[in-house]
Amino acid sequence: MSVKLTLLVIVIEWFLRMKIRYNTLVLWLSALLLCSWWAFSQIEVRTDMSLFLPEGTAADQKLLLNEINQGEANRLLMIAIKQGDSAGRAQISQQFATQLRNSPFFERVENGTPTTLVIDPLLFKYRYLISTDDRPDNYSADMLNAALVQRLEELKSPFPTPFKDLLPADPLGTYQSMLGSWLAEHNINSEQGVWHSKDGEMALLLAQTKAGGMDLDQQQLVLSFIKTEFVRVSSGQPYELIVSGPGTFGVESRNIIHNESQSLSIIASILIALLLFSAYRFLPYLLIAALPLASALLAAAIVCQLFFGELHGITLAFGITLLGVTLDYPIHLFSHLRKEQSVKKSMLQIWNTMRLGVYTTCIAYLVLLTTDFSGLRQLGLFTLTGLLTAALTSRFILPQLFPVAFMPPKPRGISLLSRLLGQRRWPVLVLSTAAIISLASLLISYDTLWQDDIATLSPLPQALLKQDRQLRQQLLSAEPNQLMLIRGDDPESILQTSEALRERLKTDPEGQILNDIKLPSDYLPSEHKQRLRQRALPDSEQLSANLQQGLKGTPFRETAFKPFIKEIQESRRYSPLSYAQALETDLKPRLQSMIRQGPSDWFALIPLHTYGDSESIANYLNNASPEVRYLNMRSEISSLVGDFREQILQRIAFGSLLMLLLLWYGLGSLKAAFNTLIPIAAAILTTVGLLNLSGESLNLFHLISLMLVLGIGMDYSLFFRRREQQQGETLLTLHALSVCALSTAGVFAILASSSIPVLHAIGQTVAIGVAMSYLATYALSRRIS
Repeated sequence: MSVKLTLLVIVIEWFLRMKIRYNTLVLWLSALLLCSWWAFSQIEVRTDMSLFLPEGTAADQKLLLNEINQGEANRLLMIAIKQGDSAGRAQISQQFATQLRNSPFFERVENGTPTTLVIDPLLFKYRYLISTDDRPDNYSADMLNAALVQRLEELKSPFPTPFKDLLPADPLGTYQSMLGSWLAEHNINSEQGVWHSKDGEMALLLAQTKAGGMDLDQQQLVLSFIKTEFVRVSSGQPYELIVSGPGTFGVESRNIIHNESQSLSIIASILIALLLFSAYRFLPYLLIAALPLASALLAAAIVCQLFFGELHGITLAFGITLLGVTLDYPIHLFSHLRKEQSVKKSMLQIWNTMRLGVYTTCIAYLVLLTTDFSGLRQLGLFTLTGLLTAALTSRFILPQLFPVAFMPPKPRGISLLSRLLGQRRWPVLVLSTAAIISLASLLISYDTLWQDDIATLSPLPQALLKQDRQLRQQLLSAEPNQLMLIRGDDPESILQTSEALRERLKTDPEGQILNDIKLPSDYLPSEHKQRLRQRALPDSEQLSANLQQGLKGTPFRETAFKPFIKEIQESRRYSPLSYAQALETDLKPRLQSMIRQGPSDWFALIPLHTYGDSESIANYLNNASPEVRYLNMRSEISSLVGDFREQILQRIAFGSLLMLLLLWYGLGSLKAAFNTLIPIAAAILTTVGLLNLSGESLNLFHLISLMLVLGIGMDYSLFFRRREQQQGETLLTLHALSVCALSTAGVFAILASSSIPVLHAIGQTVAIGVAMSYLATYALSRRIS
């Protein structure tokens, strides 16, 4: 209690002694409060990783990226029920499916069998034109007899068939077979009348939500509803629920990003506070240093919201990096304060160097504003706005917060720094050793330096991803990365191409690898094929004669099937069922999940359920038809990322040239500009080598982090080489840079502990880079005395 009281007295005494421009401070704090209110009430935070995908230029690339963001596959949830016995799981599955179907959240819910028969009038009307069973002998006497015998067996079954009322109009069971082909998705294993895993340990369901997979607020409601209803249906019995799919992943990613960003920010803030207090032992410094940081975070968040209409969670988490960078500005001021001169004068003496460091850092981040990644543009704008705001706040606001006759506390640890770093031997030795080891690792490394697989950036635990793959295999659900693309001028041309491909798959031995896929024509035949079926339908006399023969040996009477004969004749006169009409039926979710209209044409994206050799699949499909193509989403996106990496490296080279020109202008000498950049180049090269040595494959966020290292290292190099330092000021500079390096490296080391790959990559790279930059800029600068 006495410690808290002492700290409170120190703070009160400090503010009572301050003869500051209260109007300036009050206005600034009022602005911060207003901005805080606006930020918390207006900023929309987004968490899906699609924002960090390139926007693409080719038609197929744009189509794939749109599929990632808004595709029908994003609305699919896979549900498993574990524990208990098979009969119990089947009962729970049926009850649970009924509850989900009756809810407002789902377009379709399937578990292998319908709980009730709901007849779609339009599909029933067109059953003889669109059924998948279109053999030419369907209406022969033998086929009619076999069908009637089967119907008779169904009527005798102890389990009543829901199709018995359809018997007079559909003795062939055409509508029943059609529904069965849709429900029996890829011959999923079934037990007790519902889908089960092959080992019989899980009951399985598929549910398609009405909300998009990227609408995380709605997906959160859906998941909450699923869990609540499962608890109600299972009635406290020991059943376990598993839910997986894009919506689950999105919600889980959001929770991980939010929780880790919050906890890491708190830990980093505590570390910074302890470090600052240890370096200066003056509590008001902590409050003053927080002002540029708070201003930077608020300004950066608001500007991003205004420009992009949203703020990504990764961008917000990136605000932790500002904690390790923007504090450098007040630290420079605190360490350079001297008793014999005013605070304003001390700031003016370091401002030219600080300003040049800010400008060069901003050039590095201007590169991100020209990229095709909306997420990276956000990071660039966020960092630029934050750095400029923090620098301007430190320059114009902080000096106003000190009393006119302020007596600064003596920075702690100067004598120790003088003894440790008063000579260059050990910094040079450490830097040289690290540089040699890292360079050797780059030269002899057999691993790929760059990692372009965007999937490696997922924050989800591997156990969750493995569980998703297992459920997909059990449900024979499509591998989301492998797709077949069919293009056409209209839905009819796509359906005809689909039919031609299906015929080829049936007759071509090489096509067996794709026989288990569902094509759009498996649900809706083309209008051309429907007309062919009409011509194959028997006339009334022929059908009556065949039916009379087929009734032999059955108890059915011929007059009972007059509706059947009548509807066959009517089917011969119907206009074919069009794609637009089919969208008004129960086929809508299936057809819309495949066929969609693009900017210039129509296309169908069919997920591939095979887990075979992707190269063989690609060769087969690409040679099947000019309108058919194989797409591998992961490799296509990786190719885009690789192209982007090459572009951004070129832009970084151009930015480095601009930086050199700015340094030349600011320092007045090309030689001085080169001397300033050389230590940073050595530090970055060493950092890349050490990352490679640790087993890290570099991705885009390592590249961004190296840009941040470039900006931080530039600040160190400029301050170590300041020409306008007064007598005895060099040790103050050394103290400032030492505190800056410790605080920045500490914050990013904390960030490196994150389980989110993006934050881990940024933290690890910058922590190593800052340490190398500090050593390189000191070892290669003039001697500190």
